[in-house]
Amino acid sequence: MNEKQFPSKIILNILTVLCALAVANLYYDQVLIVHIIKYFNISTSQGGSLITNIQIGYTLGLLLIVPLGDRFNRKTLIVTSLVSSAIFFSAMAFSPNFFIMKVFGLFMGFSTVSAQLVIPFVSSNSNTPNKGKLTSKLLFGVFLGVLIGRVISGLLGQYLDWQMIHLIISFILLIGAIFTVVILPRDSTNKQSTYIAILKSLPEIVKDQPVLRETMVFGFADFATFNIFWVPLTFILVRHPYNFDTGIVGLFGLIGVLGSLAAGFSGKLADSSNARNWNTVALFTMIFSFLLLSFTWQNIIGIIIVTLILDVGSRMNMTLNQGRIYHLDVKLHSRLNSLYMVTYYLGGSLGSIIGTRAYQNFGIKGLVVSSISILSATISYSLFKSKHKK
Repeated sequence: MNEKQFPSKIILNILTVLCALAVANLYYDQVLIVHIIKYFNISTSQGGSLITNIQIGYTLGLLLIVPLGDRFNRKTLIVTSLVSSAIFFSAMAFSPNFFIMKVFGLFMGFSTVSAQLVIPFVSSNSNTPNKGKLTSKLLFGVFLGVLIGRVISGLLGQYLDWQMIHLIISFILLIGAIFTVVILPRDSTNKQSTYIAILKSLPEIVKDQPVLRETMVFGFADFATFNIFWVPLTFILVRHPYNFDTGIVGLFGLIGVLGSLAAGFSGKLADSSNARNWNTVALFTMIFSFLLLSFTWQNIIGIIIVTLILDVGSRMNMTLNQGRIYHLDVKLHSRLNSLYMVTYYLGGSLGSIIGTRAYQNFGIKGLVVSSISILSATISYSLFKSKHKK
């Protein structure tokens, strides 16, 4: 393969699918948990601890494994991540009890970071100036992975038991690892001396990189408010006036595909000189969606429009953020991605808590007020930083 042509269109498409399959690992059991609870004869709250373990493992993987890409060959790390995920996913299927399954779930989440290794690999090893455009393509795969995990597992769960689904997914991940070995070129970026030095450098990188700090704030607010809406959405749709069953609620996630298309045009915006301003536009778009929610939530067309606008703003912001950080020093790409994604998922965790409690105590008004407050504070921070620079 001629590395000067990396990535070719076909390779980029394959890697996009690979990112989708990797991220989907985190969401399959969010739907299959109903069957897992019945199989092990446990309570709903006990079943929820499996999802928590997977998310904790993933966050730790983002913090501890993704930075390894600045020390070791990212191609090797990607293959190792895919194979390890396949092994732990299979192990979950053969777990003799729920506690053992939770342990394997933690390790599965920890190893499921290949998508966040693929993105800096492509960005660092490509010689195109349009890194935002490349990133947006791969991020579409990441966004699609959320849909695949929730919708596909729900459909398969009607015909196959959860253990068989785990084994099928494991086989697909191993096929993905083989494709990775064949299609990816050598990782040609310069590497750091030691892993300890890399971890010690993380606070210094945050201190020295104002663009990273800003995108971390944007990402935190983005995913927090995204989950403030999406986590209680099931409760909204299964209650009056909708009274939908869970099957229809799951299919509601298909709207996310349309929102993910925003990654296409926002990738080009990330390569522009005023990308920062487009971040503000994305956050204002999200604010508009919550304002709309406040008086349209009892109309299904209104809910669909709100979901679409929120997804467009969120995906646009995410793509702009990652496109901007990949224009920074190529030797730092894995660490930059690690720091950004850890903050992003911490925001999502906080948003899940706020969304649940706000809806339980204050209904739709609680979701709207909490989300707009977070987004407004973030925009104010951005405007203050912009004025301070001048």
